Amino acid sequence: MILESHLLSMAVYASFVALVLALVRRDGVKARLRYGLLLFAVMTVGALAFGWFMFLFIKK
Repeated sequence: MILESHLLSMAVYASFVALVLALVRRDGVKARLRYGLLLFAVMTVGALAFGWFMFLFIKK
């Protein structure tokens, strides 16, 4: 993998997915920008929350 950080890889992936979905699903610049930022935030926060949740079940 090119990127060393999983967090950076996730953020790059989320930004590309949000960009494509915003361009495809919304009309107008303002609506696309708002939808893209919302998708990016939801994917990033959701992935961090899920990662934190999985951390609770690590066997020590």
